[in-house]
Amino acid sequence: MSRTVKLEVITPSKVFFRGRVEMVIARTLEGDEGFMAGHSWACKLLDINELWILEAGKSQGNEDDWRVAAVAGGFVDVKDSIVIYTDAAEWSEDIDMERVLSEKAKAEDWLTTETEHDPNEIAKAKIAIAKSITRMNVAEGGARRKR
Repeated sequence: MSRTVKLEVITPSKVFFRGRVEMVIARTLEGDEGFMAGHSWACKLLDINELWILEAGKSQGNEDDWRVAAVAGGFVDVKDSIVIYTDAAEWSEDIDMERVLSEKAKAEDWLTTETEHDPNEIAKAKIAIAKSITRMNVAEGGARRKR
């Protein structure tokens, strides 16, 4: 039997996921990192990207055993359990692709206008585009599966 660890993914509005997992892979600011039972204690910032979860007892050794969600940054706290705090999290089946494409186009159009923009507003538009791309990838099964 494999070793498992409790994982919670928490957004400001709800507990998105709570359960025992064999492994979770998240994009930190240093790159993709995997966390498992017995991992060294850590607290790391997360980037906007995919969150890959291998639930306890679901592993058959293939890629389809993983659940993938889009997360909007945040941080991961690893101790005896793993807690991920994020502004937003979404499973692939909950993503409205029309809305995602509309939001991405709106942000891209805003960036390409010739008027001067406030640097903070430019950063917000780039974040909106990154979130849209992540959500599009997750809706299509995750970037890892597309390779």
